[in-house]
Amino acid sequence: MASTSHIRLDDPRSTLLQAAIAEFAERGEAGARTDAIARAAGVNKALLHYYFGTKQALYAAALDTILAGLKEHYLGILAGSGSAGNRMLRYVRANFDRMASSRDYARVLGHEMMRARTGESPSLPRMVQAYFGPLHAVVCTTLEEGLRTGEFQPLEAAQTALSLTGANVFYFISAPVFAEMTGRDPREPELLAQRRAAILDHAVSLLFADREAGRTLARTLLNESPGIHPEP
Repeated sequence: MASTSHIRLDDPRSTLLQAAIAEFAERGEAGARTDAIARAAGVNKALLHYYFGTKQALYAAALDTILAGLKEHYLGILAGSGSAGNRMLRYVRANFDRMASSRDYARVLGHEMMRARTGESPSLPRMVQAYFGPLHAVVCTTLEEGLRTGEFQPLEAAQTALSLTGANVFYFISAPVFAEMTGRDPREPELLAQRRAAILDHAVSLLFADREAGRTLARTLLNESPGIHPEP
């Protein structure tokens, strides 16, 4: 599900945020209805306005709820123990798992990226400054560490960071196309497991000077955390 590390279901504000994330995922900010959000949260619409004021402010809070949890989770992995290669593969795995387990997460950010492409995302500068920019910088620093130690083959850190993230994003954004081509839902557990292994192998090919060592590490990480539990 979408990152809800700061959501408590016994707290009306947090319950509203969870309901809002689901509504924004389905309809985007423009199509979302505050009365539907309040109804899904089981609260009076007046309480929504008490906590958030406007739908725009609620949408900003929903984005922050998703992105703050993701940033905290990913930075924790990248700052953890182990070599740069170990941490980068863990980061790639975590990024895939988050999108695999949450349709809402991918959908909300997908709606926002669509708006950003047409210059209609007032949230984009804040998202970049507070979340995407700092995370990208740490990913690049980790890649450069792997270069210095000789664990990684020659690479350009910024472009490699984009390639690693983009490979995950493309799979989920293009899910309807894949479903039409194959007649199968790309979120089926079997296909997710296959893609999860493939994305780590892709990361090994991009990163590691010693690919066999990288593949051994990737297999260890897959066995260490074998399951994904996508939301219905």
